[in-house]
Amino acid sequence: MGVHTLTKEQYPIANTNTLNFLKTNVLSVTDLSRTKKLSEILDRFSNGVSDEVFVIQNAKKKNALAVVVDIDYFEQLLQIKEVVEEALDQIVMEEAYARKNKPVNQTLSDIFDEEDINVNELMKLLEED
Repeated sequence: MGVHTLTKEQYPIANTNTLNFLKTNVLSVTDLSRTKKLSEILDRFSNGVSDEVFVIQNAKKKNALAVVVDIDYFEQLLQIKEVVEEALDQIVMEEAYARKNKPVNQTLSDIFDEEDINVNELMKLLEED
């Protein structure tokens, strides 16, 4: 019987900023429907780009969570995501071109075994997309 312990890195950091965020920016659906809180949040976003984040949760369903952010801020985040994805694609293409005429020292089967990739599961995932 083993002992399960968490390292310090696995615990969330609790400080006054965390507690303040939880008190002011984590809201329940009930809070939004019974108060003017949603209008207040939207008014905050009307003053220009805001990086403020609000978490909305349904107390009855643990997985029912959403984030409300300023649309301009969200657009910036999407642009950053697109740039990162394009950069990664470019890196992969450059690496593929660099290896194009080099000898192969591993088979695809070796790589699947080394990385513990299940071919059948991979095929199912590819068929879903």
